[in-house]
Amino acid sequence: MSDNPITRRASYGPSSPDVGTRGASTRSKIVDVSLALFGEVGFFNTSVDTIAKGAGISRATLYQYFPGKEAIFLELLEECGRALFRVARRIGPLGPTDVGFDNLNWWLGEWSWVFEKYSTMFVQWMSVASSDTEVRPEITRFVGGYNQRIADRLKSSGLAGMDATAAAAIMTAVVHRMNLFIHTDRAYGRDTQSVVDSVSVFLQLMLFPETPDSVLSGLGLSAVGHDSIDIPPMPDVAGLAMQDRIAGLSKRAVNTVQTLAEAGAVQFRERGYHRTSVDDIVEQAGLARGTFYKYFSEKQDLLVALSTEAIASTVDFADRIVQIDPMAADDTAFRGWLADYLDFALRFAGTIDAWTEHSTDSDIVLRLGSYGQGKMDDALLRAVSSRKRDYPFDPVMAALIFRAVISRVPPATQELSTPLTHDEVIDLLVACIRRGFFTRAS
Repeated sequence: MSDNPITRRASYGPSSPDVGTRGASTRSKIVDVSLALFGEVGFFNTSVDTIAKGAGISRATLYQYFPGKEAIFLELLEECGRALFRVARRIGPLGPTDVGFDNLNWWLGEWSWVFEKYSTMFVQWMSVASSDTEVRPEITRFVGGYNQRIADRLKSSGLAGMDATAAAAIMTAVVHRMNLFIHTDRAYGRDTQSVVDSVSVFLQLMLFPETPDSVLSGLGLSAVGHDSIDIPPMPDVAGLAMQDRIAGLSKRAVNTVQTLAEAGAVQFRERGYHRTSVDDIVEQAGLARGTFYKYFSEKQDLLVALSTEAIASTVDFADRIVQIDPMAADDTAFRGWLADYLDFALRFAGTIDAWTEHSTDSDIVLRLGSYGQGKMDDALLRAVSSRKRDYPFDPVMAALIFRAVISRVPPATQELSTPLTHDEVIDLLVACIRRGFFTRAS
């Protein structure tokens, strides 16, 4: 695959004979200002007018170089994409050996370096990809091409017991999410190297579970940070939860509120929170705009209501997982938990993304998200700590990786050339979690 993984529309760039050095400088300034604005206020909150003002040019001048901010985003995506492909080309042989593990650890370290350099783009990546902008298909194409390169390396390294394409999708999804946790201060005090080392151990065992303990111990892996998870307090949601909103309403009114909530969940999932309007929600619900405002003050108010509902379910999932042994011979309970979680995650995908990607400025939503993630991470910490290991293992990072797997791998499998079925996704998650966390535990 070429080092130019993103195909974008031709713009008035430095190669044009009518532009020259001055034009190239202006174009570069537009890109630099856009990158800074995307990082400060997000892609969706950045307007073309704001970019033009920051670059010291008129809106008309900006349009000489780019047809819109989507094209600028693609320009930046192309740049960081080339950096990722350069790293991918240099991956050495992988496998259950000192050399194989060293190559994996080096690659993940380089990947994190690229992420840090282009952190603004990667942090914005998922929220932009979840919307229906022209950027989404290009991101999907890039991820597919990158995963194929990884899959080819895995095949040549003798991967067994797991489909190489699916394994590559897992690697991309987990590494991206863990890097996102680092750059949004949600890695529980771990530094970048500690996270890279923990992900290295997990992926090494997921890919090559036969790896000897001596190999895993050979790099002197670090684990710097707290050894427990502090759960932030549950914010006061009195009057904001769905049950509070429908209390005392007629059966018909209750059905209306629930219809609006379901329509909001669907639109947030399909269009992304930022690009969803009240008009989109009422159209989905088949109701009048005025009906929406009878029960919700604004779009964000609906997001709060959905968030309280999602958090209640999250707490239930956390309580259930600590009662389950993922390595039990009868894995019915574990598979049932995963199946229920998949359904939950699909329904509330857009709502969860709003707090995970910090794409909302609602304090109550962000605090709800922090509480729910803390509850889940604490439960997963107890799950992965239930067995002893004779190799370097950071249980707090393992819990975070566990959450990254169950939240990001399922949607990643739907971007494959042949999307996995519901049962196939569960099979993949079971294999991934057992191999990566529990195969070598006792």
